[in-house]
Amino acid sequence: MAFLNHRPVWALVAAAPLMTVISTASYAQTWKINLRDADLTAFINEVADITGKNFAVDPRVRGNVTVISNKPLNKNEVYDLFLGVLNVNGVVAVPSGNTIRLIPDSNIRNSSVQYDPRNNARGDQIVTRVIWLENTNPNDLIPALRPLMPQFAHMAAIQGTNALIVSDRASNIYQIETIIRNLDGTGQNDIEAITLQSSQAEEIITLLDSMAATGASKDFAGSRVRIIADKRTNRIILKGDPTSRKRLRHMVEMLDVPSADLLGGLKVFKLKYANAKNLSEILQGLVTGQAVNSSTNNNNGTSNTSMSSLTNSSSSGSSISNTSSGSSTTGSSINLNSNSSNNNQNNISSFNANGVSIIADSTQNALIVKAEPQLMREIDTAIQQLDLRRQQVLIEAAIIEIEGSDTDQLGVQWAMGDLSTGVGLINFSNVGSSLANLAAGYLTGGAAGIGAAMAGNSNQGAGTSLILGDYKEGANGSRKLYGAMIQALKQKTKSNLLSTPSIVTMDNEEAYIVVGENVPFVTGSVSTTGGTANPYTSIERKDVGITLKVTPQIGEGGSVRLAVEQEVSDVKNNRGQAADLVTSKRAIKTTVLADHGQTVVLGGLISDDTTVGRQSVPFLGAIPGLGRLFRSDNNNNQKRNLLIFIHPTIVDDNNDMRRLTQQRYDQVYGLQLAMDKDGNFAKLPAQVEDIYQQRLPFTSNSQAQPKIVQPAPAPQNYQQVPSGGKNQAVTTPVAEDQSQIQQQKIN
Repeated sequence: MAFLNHRPVWALVAAAPLMTVISTASYAQTWKINLRDADLTAFINEVADITGKNFAVDPRVRGNVTVISNKPLNKNEVYDLFLGVLNVNGVVAVPSGNTIRLIPDSNIRNSSVQYDPRNNARGDQIVTRVIWLENTNPNDLIPALRPLMPQFAHMAAIQGTNALIVSDRASNIYQIETIIRNLDGTGQNDIEAITLQSSQAEEIITLLDSMAATGASKDFAGSRVRIIADKRTNRIILKGDPTSRKRLRHMVEMLDVPSADLLGGLKVFKLKYANAKNLSEILQGLVTGQAVNSSTNNNNGTSNTSMSSLTNSSSSGSSISNTSSGSSTTGSSINLNSNSSNNNQNNISSFNANGVSIIADSTQNALIVKAEPQLMREIDTAIQQLDLRRQQVLIEAAIIEIEGSDTDQLGVQWAMGDLSTGVGLINFSNVGSSLANLAAGYLTGGAAGIGAAMAGNSNQGAGTSLILGDYKEGANGSRKLYGAMIQALKQKTKSNLLSTPSIVTMDNEEAYIVVGENVPFVTGSVSTTGGTANPYTSIERKDVGITLKVTPQIGEGGSVRLAVEQEVSDVKNNRGQAADLVTSKRAIKTTVLADHGQTVVLGGLISDDTTVGRQSVPFLGAIPGLGRLFRSDNNNNQKRNLLIFIHPTIVDDNNDMRRLTQQRYDQVYGLQLAMDKDGNFAKLPAQVEDIYQQRLPFTSNSQAQPKIVQPAPAPQNYQQVPSGGKNQAVTTPVAEDQSQIQQQKIN
């Protein structure tokens, strides 16, 4: 094999093997190539010399080629012929920078292929192109186009876009692209919007998908049109050729009819979580376009409606009153109570205005709505968005009160005189017992009178009392005495109060808890009525203890807005000069913002009270040293620290509530185990759910095996627990087998 040097105006023919390469020159250099069973590697070398390109040949590329050319070829035509020869022999040319790699076509998938975005490649050059579609789903074209491509070629749909990516020879890609354009051509691709009257856009799309058997795709089979649902305006958007859009428009009009449950204009909504009465008031505002404020007063769903905008005298429009007297057109108030019987009046409320009737049935927590189809859809959408499970909040409060007092008292009192004629006293009342009270008690009852005088006040006789003196009775009946009483007292008191009330409530619902006593206070007394002795005393009971009232509002990011009213009150032991009981009260009312699981201090009080009291005889009490015998000193120092904390915890679902309940139960369970060292308590089950499955066993000692007493079958005897304070009466079933129940003892 031999290649001839390319010179103008001459030709050379070489044989063995027979191969002819003729180069001629005119205005442009051309080559005429004729090869028979020539070595492929030699042919590649010759083409490299002619085109000036660099080739990297894979070792697996080998064989013989035959090329017949009947006309001269320029440099570009020689390279195109070269690519065609490689194609016939299963070799592909892959550009890579300044080098062209020649590899078997079976390995093309593992090689980087040149991307040709401008369609500049031609012939048998291996390239990659992206073909964009306008009206056809690319996944629908791949099964039809794949058999037209060689085995080494690649075709795939790009997810999220309406495009195909193809890797193949440029000439083949051009043919494939021509076929795709013919299949994807739709003429005019106009956009059309269809406004629905009686149906929801998503429902119509679902029906069209089912008819087209395309699943979730919005492309209707057999038509070159795109369908999109516009939820905001309840419209269907069509894009495609006029013929397909006309056919789909007709089909949408046939499907856009009122559903069977709306033809009569009546629908019953069984609510899952929302309160029927509260929701009916919200829908009332939706229908009338007026502000309605619905608030729940208690846990049973009784609602209170505040409609300030409806009672404004300047407002216009009709008002509806469903009472027995018929409808009224005066004013602008709306009565939500129907003219039903008194037994059902609290359970059913109704509203009728603007052609819409809404009846709330609290017994079944349902709404009965009658309205036009368009308005019914709006009401249905509003109910679906409002009838959701609400989050709950565990509110834990901590009231910490530390109080201490330090009292020092020292006083001297004197008495001198004759009990028959008169006694002089130097009496002080700020320390211990008053000498005047003791003397009066002695005159009336002797020693017993002194004891009665000291019992009249809890401070009488406290501390140390020393009485010095003498008493003599004369023959003439005189009873002379003199003496002094020295009293000294040092008193220290400390108290530490920690209360942790907690309560769980729903979001935006007020919660209220009272732990304490219901104490009677005298408000008045009458001894006679109309000249007749008929004494009686009127009293008023008030809660004394710990009161917590809180309304949580869950915000974004786990924040909780808390409107808190906290009160701590108790009855003082020493009422002083008061005619009735004396109570101390510490209250706080505030609104705070806390995060989920965060502890926030609401406020507190830190006080330091110092009282210095002195009673003395003028002039004598001021004498240095000696004046100590003629005065009485009382020094008192009292400190009080009070802080109130709150800790909200958001409860999202049943799992959170179950976990929270078990945690609180474990605390009680652990406390019982710590207290019941002798095994005299009824053993609680380890899991909180088990307390409802069995009666609590009683044991006499820790070694005894627990015995479960099952409740007797109906009919049962019931034992009523007496009420105390404000607690309601509770009834507990008593088992028939009472002999097996032992009384609990707390050591």
